[in-house]
Amino acid sequence: MEKIHELLMTHKMKLGICLIILIAVLFIYLSSAKKPVEPLESLAEEKPAVEKVVTTEEPDKELIVDIKGAVKHPGVYPSRENQRVNDVIVLAQPRENADLEAVNLSMLLTDQMVIYVPFKGEVKEEKFAMYHTEAGSGQGPESKVININKATETELQEIPGIGPKKAADILLYREQHGGFKSKEEMKEIKGIGDKTYMTLEPFIEL
Repeated sequence: MEKIHELLMTHKMKLGICLIILIAVLFIYLSSAKKPVEPLESLAEEKPAVEKVVTTEEPDKELIVDIKGAVKHPGVYPSRENQRVNDVIVLAQPRENADLEAVNLSMLLTDQMVIYVPFKGEVKEEKFAMYHTEAGSGQGPESKVININKATETELQEIPGIGPKKAADILLYREQHGGFKSKEEMKEIKGIGDKTYMTLEPFIEL
């Protein structure tokens, strides 16, 4: 043991140097054995921006119509411009003795429109005149207002509910009285009472 101790003491410096060199070699070896870490690159594909097309449709215009006559619930009804007369008459609930054949159920509604549903037997002549429009005009009777002081007999027949006989009576009254002073004066003509006048009023003017 003493010899080993002496040997170690003699070569202490050399052993230290060898140990340092060994550690250095081991460190270099371990360092070179490690694989280099490559940086990770995000390869996210750029998606083209999708432009959102927002279609803004204008809501239908609100209308107010007045329903009178042979219905269970007469009165003022809110509606829309794309609705028909039939839509609001259904809400008002026609009576059993309502003469729906004398009403143009397909007519488009207009604001402040007065819809009168006559009772059966009330409209005795020219019941279906309201359904006729001038050929090729492209307009329904709801879109045309007739001047009863200037219209010809043919033009007067464009008023819903006015046929040849009533048109002739209107012309005769106009000539005898120097024209109409008011629209309500139409009620002076035979066959045009309060209820019939209400159906004519939206389509006439002075």
